[in-house]
Amino acid sequence: MKSLKILLASVLVFFSFSFANVEEADASSGITIYVDNAKQSYSDKAVLKNGSTLVPLRGIFEVLGAEVKWDQTSKTIDATKGTTKIWLKIGSKATKVNGKTVNIDVPAQVVSGSTLVPLRFIGEALGAEVKWNQATKTINITASNDVVVDEPNKPTTKKPMKVHFIDVGQGDATLIQLADGKNALIDAGTDGDGETVVAYLKSLGIKKLDYAIATHPDADHIGGMVDVLNAFTVGTFVDSGKTHTSQTYENMLLAIDKKNIKYVVPEYEQILEYDNDTDAYLQILHANPDAEDTNDASLVVGGGYCGTEYLLMGDASKEIESELVDNYESFFAQIIKVGHHGSNTSSSLDFLKAVNPEVAILSYGKDNSYGHPHQEVLANIKAVGAKAYSTAQDGTIVATMDCNGYKLDGKEFVVPGDIDKPDPKPEPKPEPKPEPEPPTTPTLPSKTYKNCSELRVDYPKGVSSDHPAYQSKMDRDNDGWACE
Repeated sequence: MKSLKILLASVLVFFSFSFANVEEADASSGITIYVDNAKQSYSDKAVLKNGSTLVPLRGIFEVLGAEVKWDQTSKTIDATKGTTKIWLKIGSKATKVNGKTVNIDVPAQVVSGSTLVPLRFIGEALGAEVKWNQATKTINITASNDVVVDEPNKPTTKKPMKVHFIDVGQGDATLIQLADGKNALIDAGTDGDGETVVAYLKSLGIKKLDYAIATHPDADHIGGMVDVLNAFTVGTFVDSGKTHTSQTYENMLLAIDKKNIKYVVPEYEQILEYDNDTDAYLQILHANPDAEDTNDASLVVGGGYCGTEYLLMGDASKEIESELVDNYESFFAQIIKVGHHGSNTSSSLDFLKAVNPEVAILSYGKDNSYGHPHQEVLANIKAVGAKAYSTAQDGTIVATMDCNGYKLDGKEFVVPGDIDKPDPKPEPKPEPKPEPEPPTTPTLPSKTYKNCSELRVDYPKGVSSDHPAYQSKMDRDNDGWACE
């Protein structure tokens, strides 16, 4: 275990942003800002940070005609102009424009008590033209009354990307093949599924995984990782950071250490990949290595390509689902792999309504002992109008995305029975027919017995006084029962 301690101590990577005042920013930028040739009064409050100009929050939004709201509790900014919506969070490089994740170089931050936002990003997101003049140190912004909205589904010659929901029985394994050729494997099933996952990846011609991601340390998610790590070159191993005492978890860490693979524990909202041209991204939407329950420590992974969004929930519970909806202004996806193999601990109706998926993928083993998928989850999927697909029914399911949309190669999962209606009342069982009385010992023909010895041959318990074989001489105690 000594090497594990060294590994965790040496390769654990933290990405943190402070909400405190940024004293290292320039106190005065010396920049003059013009919007439609009108000098802006907040120019003297602008600062330079890592090559980006930050300006007061309301100054830039309001001069460009956007309504802006600030939430002190979540430290988030919501701005709207026409059909354009912008969302930022203090200290986070992950922003959203019309619900699409955008990564910026310098986040919104608090400087000397003022909330500042990146000027160029805001201006261009709102359709303005932003020009910098180095000689005069001026920024000239030409505002646009007509905000240009990207058409994410516009046909393009870009290569498609694929998400493979690999059939590993009662477990999880998902391969993402990004359009730029990079590959990310998220989970690898149980220990017995490692060879299956390796064989499947090799059948696709994969030789390197840019990312191997373990959502949490449960054996049905990481059991096959050792086989994967031994079979392929891995660029970065992304781990939930939730420790476990199992041999399976220890073996995985030892394999990472042995192959000297870069090991990171991601931050909440951390972006792994981003391509502005196609809105392609891969992002960690939830991370909590300190969660008491391993399922609540699940990394939730989101991604998108050309306007199609997908969401991989790991084993995240309903509580985590609620947290995600509360923390993200816009939280939706056309394709979702529902949490915890279709268990009713996940996939609440409120959550699915927020995500509003068109497709729900269920990864579970046929005839599993847990009863997955639970009827409640199937009912919730049906209630939001999504089509369900099952690895237990179809095997591996592949979603192919391009800038014209997406397609799946599986068959829609047929839910047994009508889950919209309560179970029918059982038909009343017919009243049981009374069982016939057991036959009585037939009465033997009347005859005379010499003594009790002869009578007991036919009547071992004797006879009563109303029996034809009764004789008073054999009823010596005169109790009405002879030879008893």
